[in-house]
Amino acid sequence: MTFIYILMPFLARIGTYLLTYAKVNVWLLKGMEVLYCMPPPFSTGLALCRLAQGDLPTSVITTLVSHFGGLFLSPILLYLMLGTFTPPLVGINIRETIYGTLIPLGMGIMLRSFILKDKYLNINTEWFSQGLLLTIAYHWFCDAVLADASSLQAIDVLLCVLIACVGQLLLSSLCWILCSQWLPRDILLAALFTSTHKSVGLGNWILRGTYHGSVHGPAVNLPLTILPVAQLLLGSLLASWLAP
Repeated sequence: MTFIYILMPFLARIGTYLLTYAKVNVWLLKGMEVLYCMPPPFSTGLALCRLAQGDLPTSVITTLVSHFGGLFLSPILLYLMLGTFTPPLVGINIRETIYGTLIPLGMGIMLRSFILKDKYLNINTEWFSQGLLLTIAYHWFCDAVLADASSLQAIDVLLCVLIACVGQLLLSSLCWILCSQWLPRDILLAALFTSTHKSVGLGNWILRGTYHGSVHGPAVNLPLTILPVAQLLLGSLLASWLAP
């Protein structure tokens, strides 16, 4: 929780401060700050943890606590960092949270317990996480390609891609350095993929209420379509490399 809601937003603010002097579009940087205030997602973090053979129960519990804590903490962080306040749970579609998070999670837990209970079925589940990653990758790549960037210059889009990739590498390296000294390998992998990935869905819900109708909306929303792709690609490579 400290890494997700204190250290990452703090580093995002420092990065924004430094990149402002490099004449980077300030609204792109605000979009980066918005995303780094978000909680971890259920989809990619758990799938990457499964792919890397990390401790899945630790990943589920950490993601569950951090995700629903973010419903209250993320708007407060936005107020402190951006001066933009969205009250907790206002503008957030509760039905989307239930249908997109709780129901799939419950179905996955029941399916997993059924498979573990009836081991004689000899069902191979290794392809589940890989199939989920491919589905998420297709969805996010479509969002990135179809993102409205008509009001932005080409250099702004290229810088957004570069900053997203470099930022993800730095945060993953920092998490590994901080946790590798005192966590077992399986729990370390769970912490790595849980804490360094951000929920795009919650960020979009908050931005719809915060920057709706603003001329700077496309610039603020662009990082929320590019950074998840960078997280998924780099995370997949890292998970494949770290897997036993």
